[in-house]
Amino acid sequence: MPEANYQVGETFHVQFVWRLPEGDFLRAIFTAEVLHRDFVSDKYVVRLAEFVAGRQEAADGTMRPEAELSRDYWAMVGRLPGRKISLAFEAGDGRPLWLRLATLTGEHNFFSRLNRPE
Repeated sequence: MPEANYQVGETFHVQFVWRLPEGDFLRAIFTAEVLHRDFVSDKYVVRLAEFVAGRQEAADGTMRPEAELSRDYWAMVGRLPGRKISLAFEAGDGRPLWLRLATLTGEHNFFSRLNRPE
């Protein structure tokens, strides 16, 4: 059974990885603040408090230089801080979470379903 290792108000780092259409990988690490623990679903509701670090890698794992970064996708990453999302308790273990690109582009509501317009 998954365990909730973080209390409401505590933070942990979460790493997301997306595969870009040209084959590169985009990695982004955020500080996630626990807002709620849902023991029925074994999930945290967190707020992505801040962008910590990121990189873009070619398919062979080499880091892309700044001049070759996919600026449109990085702009989307830049809009994620402040978003509320639901994450499985296991997400707190530091391992990368592989997401479909549609979650970053907004075609899938992963980063928007818990966020109501003010």
